[in-house]
Amino acid sequence: MTAIYCRKSVERVDSTSIETQIEFCKRLLPDEKFEVYTDRGYSGGNTNRPDFQRLMSDVEQGAVSRVIVYRIDRISRSVLDFATIYGKLEQHNVEFVSATEQFDTSTPMGKAMLQIIMVFAELERKTIQLRINDNFYERAKKGLFLAGIAPIGYKKIPFEIVGVKSHILEEDIETSGIVRFIYKKYLEDGVSMGQIVKYLNSSECEFKYSQNFTNTSIMRILSNPVYVRADADVYRYFQSKGAILHDDISRFDGIHGCTIYGCRKGKTQSKFKDLEGENIQLNLHKGLIPSEDWLRVQKKMEINKSIKNSGRGKNSWLSGLIKCGYCGLAITVVNGQRNGKRYVYCNGRKNGICYERKSHSTFDELEQSVEGVLLPHIRDFKYELSEKLDENNARLNELKIRQAKIDEEINLIVERFVKANDVVLEYLNNKVNELENCKNGIAEEILAITAQKPLEVDLNQIKEFMGNWKNLDLETKKQTARLFIKQITYTDEELNIEFIL
Repeated sequence: MTAIYCRKSVERVDSTSIETQIEFCKRLLPDEKFEVYTDRGYSGGNTNRPDFQRLMSDVEQGAVSRVIVYRIDRISRSVLDFATIYGKLEQHNVEFVSATEQFDTSTPMGKAMLQIIMVFAELERKTIQLRINDNFYERAKKGLFLAGIAPIGYKKIPFEIVGVKSHILEEDIETSGIVRFIYKKYLEDGVSMGQIVKYLNSSECEFKYSQNFTNTSIMRILSNPVYVRADADVYRYFQSKGAILHDDISRFDGIHGCTIYGCRKGKTQSKFKDLEGENIQLNLHKGLIPSEDWLRVQKKMEINKSIKNSGRGKNSWLSGLIKCGYCGLAITVVNGQRNGKRYVYCNGRKNGICYERKSHSTFDELEQSVEGVLLPHIRDFKYELSEKLDENNARLNELKIRQAKIDEEINLIVERFVKANDVVLEYLNNKVNELENCKNGIAEEILAITAQKPLEVDLNQIKEFMGNWKNLDLETKKQTARLFIKQITYTDEELNIEFIL
């Protein structure tokens, strides 16, 4: 049986239709029995096409003696894929014919021509793909909204810049309040994403939205830099995460939001989960969330992630925080086989490197000792909340930008040291000293501004439930401990608590 295979990826007026392809192929077999295999809307970049797979199955079963296509690239635009396909056709003695590129594939010259045609077919596919990617990235670099549905809180507005027609984002008054509520609520102590989801999906919710929320959707809203009013602190945050920044720090004015674009590390990898190697572009739209609040949210999510990763233990709210003072490895909980008590256990002992501990302390005793230090520390903590003045915000941002610029200038000078002669070296040294003095002056001014106001920590609710500590659930205790405690070092004789706050 002869098989006619036709493929068309996109319906366009100027491209050859499936029906036209079939008619061309039929001219080569006016009186023969044939079957048509068609794939509409499938790219030639891979072989994951339903009717093509059916065709190859029939080839393997010996039901096909010849395959006719309108053009070779209807089979595949990949040289590697086509070589594999053609090898399989030869293996089953199946003749291959191109209706518009007629040549004899049984001769060496015909096979060579076949390979040349496929090389150009793949080159065309890659050129088209690069052109699309270049256009996509150029739009991103202009600060335009790239594609898809506008994120909640915004709407798309048609916009043209330097002859490029696209869209920018503009605040959507009907939904932006939801975004602000989510950020404000998440920054309240003891409030989880799950609690926010439950409220937003309830009948009591003051906001109306067409879709239900999930933990994942809330996490994406809280992680998305599209909402932040990006300033110098946000720039440094992205920089510390290994992101690729396409704007100078001086453009981070505390007004506009950002976009992440580029290839994710995996199909299931959220683009907000790991910023390493991601492209970040300052956009033309205005952010909804002050940079300070956005960064506090990122810190809280990182703390919660740390809790999930290192505090999985269900036996104690101190899981993941305690280190052995002798060997430095983690201390965990083991349950007594006879009396059911919880005992302190050093992982160094488990690994055969620590036998210093002599006493058999219970974890109840350890928790009580930590409580005796932690609870007074929390009660005595200075919970003073105040709003930063706008002019102080602007001045601090300006000073931090100047700091970054000086660092860049010093780095450039250091690179020139290698090739410099004695005269130039002296000049460069003087210049570096001058820049360092300027940098120190900026640091002193920053310190003076920040010293004018009390430490901002939104933890008033923690004070309220401190008196009910013993009745709090394990998860709440864990989150509180990780908010204040960096690490606990424990030996038979000493308990040392290193506080974050």
